[in-house]
Amino acid sequence: MVKTAEYLAQSPGSPINEACGNWASTQAAYRLFNNAKASAAGILKPHWEATAARMAGCGGAVLVMQDTVFFSYGRHVRTRGLGPIGKSNAAHDRGLIMHNALAFTTSGVPLGIVSQSIWARGEIPEEDYQEKIERLQVTAIEEKESAKWLIALKETVERAPAGVPVVTVADRESDFFEFLTRAQDLQAHYLIRARTDRKLVPEDSAGCTRMLEALSDAPAWGSMTIEVPGNGSRKARTAAIEVRTAEVTIQPPPRRGAAQTSGSSEPVTVTLIGATESSPPAGVEPISWVLLTNLIVKDFASATEKVRWYGRRWGIEIWHKVLKSGCKVEDCLLEEALRLKRYLTLFSIIGVRLMHVTYLARAHPDRPATEVFSEEEVEALHIRVTRALPPAGPAPTLRDMVRMLGRLGGHLGRKGDGEPGVTVLWRGWTSLYETVETLRAHKHVLSPRDSS
Repeated sequence: MVKTAEYLAQSPGSPINEACGNWASTQAAYRLFNNAKASAAGILKPHWEATAARMAGCGGAVLVMQDTVFFSYGRHVRTRGLGPIGKSNAAHDRGLIMHNALAFTTSGVPLGIVSQSIWARGEIPEEDYQEKIERLQVTAIEEKESAKWLIALKETVERAPAGVPVVTVADRESDFFEFLTRAQDLQAHYLIRARTDRKLVPEDSAGCTRMLEALSDAPAWGSMTIEVPGNGSRKARTAAIEVRTAEVTIQPPPRRGAAQTSGSSEPVTVTLIGATESSPPAGVEPISWVLLTNLIVKDFASATEKVRWYGRRWGIEIWHKVLKSGCKVEDCLLEEALRLKRYLTLFSIIGVRLMHVTYLARAHPDRPATEVFSEEEVEALHIRVTRALPPAGPAPTLRDMVRMLGRLGGHLGRKGDGEPGVTVLWRGWTSLYETVETLRAHKHVLSPRDSS
């Protein structure tokens, strides 16, 4: 497994046979992914243990981002064991679902995966919208796909090191009542975005009956700015955000059947944080977040801190992009869902390392590069970029290494270009390992002569 991971990490965007380089190594990789003893949980275990150690050593609160990503394999018609990933059972719309809990520092440096589940969804029932709603209303939470949030929350609590403040951060899909009550039972902190304008207990919510009413009645603490990253349909920009808070008590939703007996019927007290963009650019949808948290929010500073923490949630989406665009995991032709699960687990770990290097260099640019890179990698990168061995003396800094890696990937490094991004570093990383292999071969040839 370790050897296969090394080969794939050296050439993450290549097919297995190309990354492994020879037939014997390729066969070994195929045997690994086809081996029933190599479970996804077993592959992940050493990684989440190392992640817990990094969490313990980061010296502050840890944000654990939960999110779901869908991998499409519908065009690989021979692949068995897939399930629908859209709204139909169509053959082209099939693949696997992965739900992750990924730990970050509060400055946005990824630390690793805390929890991961990969599965194929069952066939979609033939029913209209109302029939679907009625079916879900009587289904216990443990039997719904939403249970993924509770599993990841439980594993986060179990695997987090003692004494480290951990906050689960998630988007609107996590906003269901059982998540709030399960977090309360586990004494787990959360910061999630509201999906609906929930009903309140008026006598415990300053007379308000709905969440939006409570926020509109609350005075504004002040304004702050946040950086909104760009994506395929949105340009990066700086947004001015007005912040309000209110403490409220949420009523439990009505339930029937098995859902009624499986969930708590007690109200839950939370703090609402409203974050609304005051003057968005023309034609741009304004940011409007309603966040739910059980953290203490006592003043403007603590409210803005929580808003910035939620803004870090984009990090897990960047990681998903690394897996899809950088690693090209959807191109894999292993033809069996169980094999793909092992493959995706291994690549998830590979993807974390690149992101860790990228964001650690931004947060701590002056740290020695040897904290992350091996001496062999430092030497190879220096030779590739400068055509010379590294100078004697202290090791280069992380910023130096990442900028050189960016140059390999096509980053021009001009004054207005900023620091290299994940995609360009991924290209540089792949190119670097060609030099690492050449350097190893060269040293191997020279070593007999040196020993004589």
